[in-house]
Order: sequence, then C-alpha cells, then structure tokens
Amino acid sequence: MWGGMYQYSVGGAWDRPHYEKIGAIQAGALESLARAHLRSPEPRWRSAAHRQRSYILGMMQHPGGGFFTSQDADLQRPDAEPVPGPEYYARGDADRRKLGIPRVDPHRYADLNARTISALCQLHASVPGPDGGPDNDALAAALRAGERLLSAHREPGGGFRHDADLPGPLHLRDQAAVGRALLALHRVTGDDRWLAHARELAELMRATLEDREHGGFFAHTRDPGAVGVFAERRKPIEDNGMAARFLLELHRQIDHLPAPSSHADAAIKALRAVSDPQAIADEGRMLGQYALALAEATFTPVDVTIVGQPDDPARAALHRAALGLDDPRTLVSVSPPGARYPDIGAAAVYLCTDSACSRPIKDPARLAEAATSFLATVQ
Repeated sequence: MWGGMYQYSVGGAWDRPHYEKIGAIQAGALESLARAHLRSPEPRWRSAAHRQRSYILGMMQHPGGGFFTSQDADLQRPDAEPVPGPEYYARGDADRRKLGIPRVDPHRYADLNARTISALCQLHASVPGPDGGPDNDALAAALRAGERLLSAHREPGGGFRHDADLPGPLHLRDQAAVGRALLALHRVTGDDRWLAHARELAELMRATLEDREHGGFFAHTRDPGAVGVFAERRKPIEDNGMAARFLLELHRQIDHLPAPSSHADAAIKALRAVSDPQAIADEGRMLGQYALALAEATFTPVDVTIVGQPDDPARAALHRAALGLDDPRTLVSVSPPGARYPDIGAAAVYLCTDSACSRPIKDPARLAEAATSFLATVQ
C-alpha cells in the first residue's frame, strides 16, 4: 500500500514478513527493479519500481535532502499499547494513519544515502516517470542528497564522515559507496563537478585506507581511541569489492586524460589481497560486490561518449538514449565537440573499446540497434 520493501520473512514463509524497512534494502530493491525494467520493460517492473520510489521519496526523504535510515516494524506509542507489525500493516491507509506512523530513524548516514542516490540515478536512467517522461523528481532527489553529502559529510581532505554530526574515523564502506554515487550523478547529468569530487575522494581513500605494501583497503582509518577488536584494521571482502568497483569505473572515466591513473592497478591489487579461498568460503553468499568487481575487472569496457554542446537538445536526446543501453560493459560520458572526438557539426554518439570505434551515431532511435551490433563484436 505504501510501497517499500520489508527486511526479511520469518518462519520459512514468504508471506510472513518482518515489517522493518531498512535503508539498504530500499536502495537495493529500487536499483534491482530499475534494472529489471531496463532488461525487460514490462508494466509490472515499472509499477513495482514506482511503488518503491514513492516510499523512498515520501516516507524516507528528509525535507532538506537525504534519506533516513530505517522504519520500525511495529508502532510504538508512549500513551498506548504498541501495535505489532502484522496487526498494523493489515489495516488500510486511513486506519494506519489514525493510529500513527511507525518510527522512522532520522539519521542520514553517508553509505546509505550514497546507495540510495545510485539507485535513484538508475531509476532515472531506466524507468519512465509517472507521467511517462524522464523521472526528474527522482533525479532531483538524488541531486539534493548528493549536495547534502558534500555540504554535511565531506571533510576538507575529500573524505566523507559516516554521520555528519559525529567525528570519528573514516570508513571504507562510506568512501566506496559515496564514490560510486558521485560517478552515478556524473553519468546521468554529464556534470564534471561530480567527477572532480570522485577523483578527489579516490585520492583520499587511497592515501588513508590503502595498504600500499600488500594491497587492499582497511575498513577504517586509524582510531587512536579504539581498543581490542575495534582497533584491528581488517580488510573486509565486500567493502574491498565496492572500493574496487569505484576505482575501476573512475579509471575508465579518466584514462583518456593526460595524467595517467593508477586506480585500476589499485583495484586489482585489492581484489587479489582479499581473495583468500577460506576467507571467501567463510563469507557464504555475502559476496555480491566482490563478484561484481571480479566481473568488471575482467570484461572489455565500452566507452559510450555523447559529443555535443551542453545546451543542444540533440545531445540531451542522445544522452537519454545512451543511458537506456542494457549492457554492463558500457560506460556513459559526455564530451564537448573537438575534445575527445572530432566536431562533425552535429551531436553524435561514439562507441569505443581499446581497439575499435563505431561510426558516429546521430539518431537516438538508431542507437540501441547500432550499439547491439557493435557490442556483439566485443569480447
């Protein structure tokens, strides 16, 4: 009724949910539904994505930008008996609201906000909005959250605090998630400001968290006040997987620039550093980021570059079409005429690998077919 995704089911039955709604689950669900629609644009995926979107932008969004952490499973009331989740969520909308709204945790953490930003960018790229056009409300929410990360969480050196209101060590999970969110914002807007922040963050992450001798990234910067297990500087497999994905994508966005980047080498070293078979076995199935990083480290990337003037509607239409390409090897960016590709007097898209490029594509309606043909040649 309200949208959103419950955290898990109990008793081994899918129709017996635990009614808590966790921020990470909401972001993951939204991105998954958006990607499902990209792969198979059926009405059910669009409908489910819109319901998920409505919950995030409604119940979980702070008026000043950013997203809350979670919503309780049960309704707790100081002046009355609590209402358990199964009883509360069996009611209709009006009855729920008459009783009250289960508590929403008001904290806005860096990693959860970053994951939500990335999911909203994927939604904007993959699913038409409620009115049938681009989902500009979702993009606006992602941009507001991104601006808040920069203003409230970002430290002078370029790193991001987990909690904007609390000092403490910098955590790898926050840096990697924010880095990917910055690149997602750059990808859907074409604004190089987001790319510049991502580059600064990568340098900070490598300077403060990278094990330069053995490879890999520590879970957090040194904390002089930590004792016991909290003082141990571990190298979590999943967080290193996310860090590797950030560095690989960033490297591929900037490898055409004059200054060489060693970010790809650092990503490969990180994956090797955490690839102990026993450690991987101990993780069970909790290896999504690591597995995706391995895939992204081994495929041949395809640059999809939209060339045109920033205010050219033709460039905007080509950019929109490029965001709709369904292939994980593609890396979308925009460029002014004459910078990376020649100025042919009209907006165009170029698809390139490290060994071949397509002809310029000027018609958005032809891009998907041309891309499919070109991508079929890429190993």
